[in-house]
Amino acid sequence: MTAGGVEVRRVRRTYLLVSGLDWFADMALTVTSVLLLQSLGMSGTGVFAVIAAVWIVEGLSEIPTGIAADLLGRRSAVAVSFVLRAVGYSALFFSDSIPVAVAGTLLAALGGTFSSGALEAWAVDETERTDPGGLDRMFTQGRIADNTGLVLGTLTGAWLGTLDLALPQLAAGLACLAGTALALARMTETRRPPADGRFAARLRESTTDVLAGTRITLSGDRVLLALIVGAAVLGLCRGVPGVQWTVVFESAAGGSLLLLALMRGAGSLLEIPLLGWVLRFQKRNTGARRTVIAAGALVAGLALTGAALLPGALGPAVAFVVFTTAFGMCMPGIRAALNERIGGEHRATVLSVAALFTNLFTGGALVLMGVVVGDLAAVSVAWPLAALVFAATGLGMAHLAGRPAPAPDPASTPAVPGPKPRSAVGVEEVA
Repeated sequence: MTAGGVEVRRVRRTYLLVSGLDWFADMALTVTSVLLLQSLGMSGTGVFAVIAAVWIVEGLSEIPTGIAADLLGRRSAVAVSFVLRAVGYSALFFSDSIPVAVAGTLLAALGGTFSSGALEAWAVDETERTDPGGLDRMFTQGRIADNTGLVLGTLTGAWLGTLDLALPQLAAGLACLAGTALALARMTETRRPPADGRFAARLRESTTDVLAGTRITLSGDRVLLALIVGAAVLGLCRGVPGVQWTVVFESAAGGSLLLLALMRGAGSLLEIPLLGWVLRFQKRNTGARRTVIAAGALVAGLALTGAALLPGALGPAVAFVVFTTAFGMCMPGIRAALNERIGGEHRATVLSVAALFTNLFTGGALVLMGVVVGDLAAVSVAWPLAALVFAATGLGMAHLAGRPAPAPDPASTPAVPGPKPRSAVGVEEVA
């Protein structure tokens, strides 16, 4: 194997390990987070407001923490992110009041913005140096690693939650500490921030990069802008049922947290063999990305509608599993399409602006949904509407993701290949 091939494998394995652990930490809270907030006396509208606040804090913090990540480097940014989340989750574990729980939640959200894609941006740039056509493969394998962490985290959190609703918070904090050590040990950057430059000069350079990324996002490639807006809409349509699913299916599971965890993790578990098939499909068909996104969007829309309207308990539960599976099938191709349309020099800053837009859009919409819905179990209108929007948007994204990326502008290509410290974005799930 060539030196380049060895390097690609090293980068990919590091990306998969750190990303999987990241998802384990976040999803350990999935089954119990809403129940914990309710046990402290928070209303359904309050739960919507807290989760919406997480998105808004992440959006407002995206640019300033992104500039900090520029100065620190991606490796350090990922480590800082894990440390802050560990502190936030620990505050939740030790909390016995709503204010402390909310503060811990928001601190963990702030921590997330230090790396909100820094790991992804690092892996993309390191991969493109030696394997420019490997993004679809990397993101598909990354989704498998994410799902493995998701399933293990969800089941672990549910098991601990049967003992105490706060214990999953402690497990998430410990996982974040392990992620810190792993990132520091295995993430090596080809081009690091200069250690001897003046802080003020580096700060001005980072701010200039952010402004350039904002300008490119708003006035550059229209297809890129449409992909960013579409990704935000898909994130919202996933976020609404993401907030409500625990309460909706708690009675169907007979109050068993383990059954709820199996229901939540089943879709992600099913994705793993399906994504293996997608990898083989991509090798044989040039239009595989478009086909997978379109099929996933249609299936997800039908399944979410069924989860809201089917009678009984088993049918809606199975439909929700299908919805989460189909949602996951859409994401690798969308993420690859986004990254392909951005030049290496401005990739991280452009995607940081995309993260800001997605978070503010989703957070504001969830606040509105909380006021309108009120009762977390009221899904008969909210879910079918989200399903319709998801299917229509997904079909549009499939069309856009299948279009060839523009030729790179030589003037915007960095003289030295390698990552420019900053963060990128992927569409993440809620609760």
